[in-house]
Amino acid sequence: MSTTAPSGRQARLWHLVRRRWMPLAGAACVLLGAGAGYLMGERRLSEDRATALRDIDTYTNVLQSARSRREDRPKLEARLQAAVDRTLGASIETVDSEVRKRLNRACEELGMTEFSVTTGATVSRGTPARKEFNRPDERRLRDEPDFVEVQATVSASGSAQQIYGLLFRIGVEPWEKRIESVRLDPSGDGERIRAVIKLATGFLPGKSPKVELALSPDALAGATRYAALFASNPFRLPPPPATPAAPTAVASTTPTTAATTSPGGLPVAVPASPFPYGEWLLTGVVEGPAGAEAWLRHLTTGAQLTVLPGTAVGELVFRTVEYDFAVFEGPAGACKVQVGNNLTQRS
Repeated sequence: MSTTAPSGRQARLWHLVRRRWMPLAGAACVLLGAGAGYLMGERRLSEDRATALRDIDTYTNVLQSARSRREDRPKLEARLQAAVDRTLGASIETVDSEVRKRLNRACEELGMTEFSVTTGATVSRGTPARKEFNRPDERRLRDEPDFVEVQATVSASGSAQQIYGLLFRIGVEPWEKRIESVRLDPSGDGERIRAVIKLATGFLPGKSPKVELALSPDALAGATRYAALFASNPFRLPPPPATPAAPTAVASTTPTTAATTSPGGLPVAVPASPFPYGEWLLTGVVEGPAGAEAWLRHLTTGAQLTVLPGTAVGELVFRTVEYDFAVFEGPAGACKVQVGNNLTQRS
């Protein structure tokens, strides 16, 4: 088989193609490669830009948080100092001395002659955020105690009124404290009571209060609200009855000596003289299974009495309870008696 040689025109055409179009093809390849590289670079640049923007947002948030904390630092320090100002000192020796002095003074001012104040072990309380301090430079903060507790015990003997006064006095003392336990042991006849009160107070090591804690006269004046309760003694044994039997309920509104029954069916004693409202103390009010109940105690004999709605107490007829008040109906209309008051202290 023979092959015909290309003509001169074909040869010139092929030469022209090689001379003109081959460089163009090469240039096109170069442009395609550059375009592909540009696209890949643009994608990489976009990813780098997104990463950089995220880092900028993170650093901005960190700086804003640090600025906010710096601005809030004075408020935090003021709150911390307010807590320190309710403590008794900055060291164990100072707090120990202050606790003894203040509790001894309270017993003396109440007229007690048999009392003692002792202090016990101290307990260091660490931070509840211990796991948050992970860096080596934060270990000191992790192991540093938040505060220290000092334990104290008051043992005192006296009348019921003195013991009540001591409990009230410890409660209104302006320094921070926690009552751990209260134990009351009455004597054989209940006239004297021995109290053992355990408590704890705390302080921040190295942080001294800027103000001296003083007992407020207004706080002490609040004891008048409990005067009737302080004057009572639930431990005192009642004297032997002078009569063969005492009535189980209280007087009705009729000033005769006849016996009758209350609307609730309870027996009622009817005295010939005015009813002694001041001798009956309201010790509690409850919503019992049968409805509202008011609990009364006779201050002289210690006799206990539970009255139901409709029961007459002298000229007062018990109706219902509201919070810590007993509601009665009297000749002048409805009146209330608060728990801890006697029946003359009504509004």
